[in-house]
Amino acid sequence: MPRQPKLRKKKTGTATYWFTRAGGDTYFGNVDAVPFKEAKSLFNDHIKSLSESQEDSKRKGLTASDLVELFLAWIEKNRSKDTYESRRTHCNRFLNFRVGSQKTRIADLPANKVKSADLEAWLEHLGNSLALGAQTRRHAETSIKHCWNWATKHPSPTPYLSPIYRPFSCVERTYVPPKVLTEDDLITDKEVEALFAAALVDLDQFHRFGPKTPRTKNPYSDFADLLKCYYHTGARTGEMAACEVGDVLFRTGQVILGKHKRSKTQRTPTIQHITLNAEAVAIFEKHCDGKQSTDKVFLNSDRRPWSGTLLPKRFERIKELPV
Repeated sequence: MPRQPKLRKKKTGTATYWFTRAGGDTYFGNVDAVPFKEAKSLFNDHIKSLSESQEDSKRKGLTASDLVELFLAWIEKNRSKDTYESRRTHCNRFLNFRVGSQKTRIADLPANKVKSADLEAWLEHLGNSLALGAQTRRHAETSIKHCWNWATKHPSPTPYLSPIYRPFSCVERTYVPPKVLTEDDLITDKEVEALFAAALVDLDQFHRFGPKTPRTKNPYSDFADLLKCYYHTGARTGEMAACEVGDVLFRTGQVILGKHKRSKTQRTPTIQHITLNAEAVAIFEKHCDGKQSTDKVFLNSDRRPWSGTLLPKRFERIKELPV
């Protein structure tokens, strides 16, 4: 961590002066003639002018790599973890791509010299060389456009890039062919029942390192209830896992799902009110009984809240069941 600039005293000959090394040796007057409060004010103005000059210098020499670093820091602070990770992956790929006759890395180009042809060549590379699908290429394209558009607005009132600098405005959006979904693609009632039955199995008997000591109650049976609520409500994985007792409205037979994937990015976050059928209401009544309003409705086999990583692992455990 760099040292913080400080206001010091420096003796020169028989006199003592207010002094700092920040920005080169700088003096703020004789200690006997200039009070500390006044010297401190002069020191603060000096540090502020240094900061402003450094910021101006950084803007003038801002490379694409510098811009992406600033953008990702903002994304990490203001957006979800998933959004940050996807933006980081796409931006880093773009920075490492080489363009022009000199095969210069985009990371080394000035941020205001990146062209639409660079993005188009990179997207073509993703499709031809890396064989990435259209949907993945569209996500990558969105990340890069987001970064440069962000720089024309942040920080206010003097953004990193000129508000009229739009290098990718003429890049056609990657076309993603619509997927045809027919009734034959849907899961059948028999398959649904098989999933519910598998969720009731005590997985301790199929432990990777041998069977565990049997517990009096099957700790995995609650997962079947969670699975049924996903089936009845159509909730996303994270929405039901984040559901708290206070989100369940028993008088109206509804559940509030406010923590969805766009809840952090919408200007006015929407809250979903899902009407429950009789089976779902009974499941929620069972799992909310005796809990506080801030407690999670559904818990895992260790009686802890589900997380975004534990739920997929729970589905993976089903593969360990003998055929």
